Amino acid sequence: MKEIIDILWFTDPAAIVWNVFAYLGMVLIITGIVSSRFRNRFFFLGPFILFLYALLYLKDPILTGLQLLISLSGGLNLFNVRKKLFLPVLHVSTVAVYGILLFAGQISGAWQLIGSLGLLGIAFSYTQLPNKRGFLFMGFSGLLIVAYSFVSQVWIWFVLNIVFFFTSIIEFKRKDAKNEGQK
Repeated sequence: MKEIIDILWFTDPAAIVWNVFAYLGMVLIITGIVSSRFRNRFFFLGPFILFLYALLYLKDPILTGLQLLISLSGGLNLFNVRKKLFLPVLHVSTVAVYGILLFAGQISGAWQLIGSLGLLGIAFSYTQLPNKRGFLFMGFSGLLIVAYSFVSQVWIWFVLNIVFFFTSIIEFKRKDAKNEGQK
C-alpha cells in the first residue's frame, strides 16, 4: 500500500492537497474527451488546474509551458475565438513558450528535448484540428509526453497522455473512415 501512496505522490499533507487538485484536473480533461456538451469548459478548466500544479507544485517548466498552451487553446475555444485570431495567438504563444524554455536553459538534456518536442507537437496539433492529421500529431506528440512523464515520474501526465494517444488515434481512424465513405 505504501508503494501505491508513494507512486501517487500522496506522501505529506501538501502533496495530498496538490495531487488531489491535479487528479481533479485530469478527470475534468478526460471527462471533456467524452462529453461534447462540457468539452470547451473542461478543456479550459482541467488544463488550467494542471498548469497551476506544474507551475507551483512540480516547478516543471516543460509541463508548465505545455499546460499554459493547452489552457490558452481551451480558453480561445471556450470563448469561440475565430480561427483567424486563434491560429496567430497560438503560434506566437508557442514560439514564445519554446523560446523561453530554450533561452532559460530548460531544454538541457535528451528527456527535456523529448518533452519539449511533445509540447511543440501538441501545440501544432491544435492548429490542425479538426483535420484528421491534427489527431495524428496529437497522438504521437502525446507519446513524447508519456516518455517524458515516465522518466520524470509524473504519473498524472503519463496516464492522461496515454488516454489522449488512444483517443486521438481512434478519432484519426474515425475521420479516415468518414473520408473513405465520402469517396
